[in-house]
Amino acid sequence: MTITLSESPPDNCYTISTSISQDEIKTSTFTKRITGLWHRIIDSFKRPLPSENISIDMNGSKQEENQSDYVEKEESGLHRKLKNRHLQMIAIGGSIGTGLFVGSGSALASGGPAALILDFTIIGFMLFNVCMALGELAVTFPVSGSFAIYGSRFLDPAWGFSMAWNYAMSWLVIMPLEITAAGIVINYWTTSVNIGVWVTVFLVALLVINLFGVRGYAEVEFYMSIIKVIAVLGFIVLGIVLAAGGGPNHQYLGGKYWHNPGPFADGFKGVCSVFVTAAFAFSGTELVGLAAAEAANPRKTIPQATKQVFWRITIFYIVSLTLIGCLVPYTSSRLLNGSSSYDASASPFVIAIEDAGIKVLPSIFNAVILCAVLSVANSSVYGASRTLCALAECGQAPKILAYIDRKGRPLSSVALSMLLGLIAYINCAEVGPEVFNWLLALSECKQQEIKVDTDEGLVDSLTVQIILSSSCLRRLIITFSTLMEVN
Repeated sequence: MTITLSESPPDNCYTISTSISQDEIKTSTFTKRITGLWHRIIDSFKRPLPSENISIDMNGSKQEENQSDYVEKEESGLHRKLKNRHLQMIAIGGSIGTGLFVGSGSALASGGPAALILDFTIIGFMLFNVCMALGELAVTFPVSGSFAIYGSRFLDPAWGFSMAWNYAMSWLVIMPLEITAAGIVINYWTTSVNIGVWVTVFLVALLVINLFGVRGYAEVEFYMSIIKVIAVLGFIVLGIVLAAGGGPNHQYLGGKYWHNPGPFADGFKGVCSVFVTAAFAFSGTELVGLAAAEAANPRKTIPQATKQVFWRITIFYIVSLTLIGCLVPYTSSRLLNGSSSYDASASPFVIAIEDAGIKVLPSIFNAVILCAVLSVANSSVYGASRTLCALAECGQAPKILAYIDRKGRPLSSVALSMLLGLIAYINCAEVGPEVFNWLLALSECKQQEIKVDTDEGLVDSLTVQIILSSSCLRRLIITFSTLMEVN
């Protein structure tokens, strides 16, 4: 930068001329941008200004799907950034994870293939009706907290309080459970690296994802769900080929393992023991209703997403588990409850592929399983944080958990979820599989809600009767399962 002073003879004054180099201009601009970006990041963690709260149209009828720049918010500060494609993939692949890929191994070992299919069908039937009723309420009342708020509004605040806290604590336990399962899956490749290293990597990754708010969660779930759906569909095709004898070893299986060792592992007791795993495997089905508070157009997108549950239950669970029962005997020592601790990390999907003599595919499918496990862990942070935030807004949880910043992130609730994720470090001990089973049991110590029909929407009077019947059936299942555990 140069400064020149020149004297004008008539007026006897000085003129200052400046010349700034192009590099100095670029440096100054870059510095301002860095400073501005840093300030924007810091400001994003502050509470939203009163002028930033925009009232929403509960029906979502005024907003089109392509209005990506228009952001609607609830009075609580949550942003409506979930698009139709996000909700569709959350509904289809949101809960495909540990319960299907890893937990099904222990279920097969304890109940047998017939018990596996029977229990998953019964639980899937009940969850389908619950999800349809939840979609009905979510369309009419797309509020933060979903069914937790519905219980307080339509039944009693005490009911909503207990149901919401049970649900939140369930997700808080599932989060370290999924991290534990991820460590078990990684042991398939190597045991030389301390499991605490992987737990740290996974926790940091989940923290970074959730710092991007609901959009970060939705985008990660969208792509992970695509991977899971492709993997399950691919396994179904492969499983049919292997069962028909089209594998490298050309061994025809068919219904061989249904005759020897048989369809049931431990009779009626084995059937009851599988119910917990089946119920856990369907956890996450209700996330569509929970996401209604952050959906851009809930009146249109929620019904479409809810109706996908039937196909997910039928194709991704019933069909794939039927093939698992044909490809893997429940007496296999490599299942999670088997006698071999060395192979305890292998899922029945990977075992089926390895037994067929396929060399490379098991590692690829195990990577898909790892992706699915982390996907459910990501969903657990979302489900727990949104429920805790809704409880705090209703005065049923510490007020600090209701803190939402300008980007629509419930920071305090997310921080609590991540803090409890540190439980996964228990997996550093030698009792990793035992910790997995305990967390699996704790995650299902919760209540199930019954939804009520309204004048118009997704469900009819017949569906309401089915819901009530399935609720009674569930109580019987809980009773028998408890008696079996006591015996």
